[in-house]
Amino acid sequence: MPAYLSRAASPLRSVGRSCLSAAAGVRNRWEKLRENQAYDLLLHPEVLLHRVRYVREARTKPLVMKNIPYSLEIELTSRCNLACTQCLRSQGLKPYDIGDIHFEDYRRILAQFPRTMNLFLNGFGEPLMHPEFVDIVEYTRSVLPWAKIGIYSNGTLLREELAARILGSGLTEINVSIDAATPETYRKVRRGGRFDLLHENIRGLLRRRRAAGLKLPLVGVNFVMLNDNEGELVPFLEQAAELGVDFVNCITYASYDWGFQNLRSKQSYQTELAQARAALARLKLPCRAFPSDDLGWCDPERSFDCGFFWGGSLRVTYEGNVTLGCCTPFKETFSYGNLLETPFEEIWNNAAFRRNRECALKGEAPNATCASCLEQCRQFFAPREPQLVKVRRSRA
Repeated sequence: MPAYLSRAASPLRSVGRSCLSAAAGVRNRWEKLRENQAYDLLLHPEVLLHRVRYVREARTKPLVMKNIPYSLEIELTSRCNLACTQCLRSQGLKPYDIGDIHFEDYRRILAQFPRTMNLFLNGFGEPLMHPEFVDIVEYTRSVLPWAKIGIYSNGTLLREELAARILGSGLTEINVSIDAATPETYRKVRRGGRFDLLHENIRGLLRRRRAAGLKLPLVGVNFVMLNDNEGELVPFLEQAAELGVDFVNCITYASYDWGFQNLRSKQSYQTELAQARAALARLKLPCRAFPSDDLGWCDPERSFDCGFFWGGSLRVTYEGNVTLGCCTPFKETFSYGNLLETPFEEIWNNAAFRRNRECALKGEAPNATCASCLEQCRQFFAPREPQLVKVRRSRA
């Protein structure tokens, strides 16, 4: 091709790639809309516009945010019926007082986020333990008809009566955490549950959904990569395919200062992920979350970098305290304010948020727990022997 034609074609190729990328983005958003049956979004363009404005602003990471997050977690209860290996409860700790959210308090909190698109009813408890769980979901669906409403659950309470009530409640998805492919491993990592009964609960829910002719809630299963379940990811995926779930999640676990330490080698970790990728392709199993090949997050030289201070992960406790949905469960240290006392608009840019954003922009951990997160990630694959780990006690 003559040089002058090549120079003329270059901008056209760039435009073509941009158009293809835009078209792929539109298709991806439409698939999500269809999967979650969130067609009401098309009737509420102000909700979509809010998301666009928030995403654009959050990318720039200003000290003061004009837009509020479109994704949110609201904790229904801090109670739980299991004591899982990777949870601070396994160390005898509790994030704060144990209790359930009051329905009227939930209404007041939700009203402060009228354009929420993604809402998960989770915190440091099992959401299905809340006595008004189904009523709360039905209410949420009535005021946010477009929203994706989901939960992460251990699934042990998904027995017939509750499963029947959940169907048609408006719940969009249930993520069931299993983390094992054998009864023996399940007993180790999810203490207090029964592997066979959990599988039957999942089968029963899917069976009831088919019988009712419903597509929602979508049902997925989760596998967190722990020391005790090494080598069980592929069998887990095979079991998920046999159960007939809608999707799976595979998650790397990088804990903080309350107990868990990874004992896997980087090689075994990467080998198991490679085997899992092949299994996913063979099984044609949809996977929502899968660890990246980029292990920059565990680089021993990495500096602090966290987008949670700009709404990347925002949680409200059952008592109304605004926290981050990561390693900051202790309200006495990490509450940015209480939504039952102060409007979110005032909390969102208060002195604590601004200070932590400023530190994050400098690559500095703003507090001891954030520093612990950074250090745990840096040392995730550091060689070590099994040992008892000192944990920080809550002041609650």
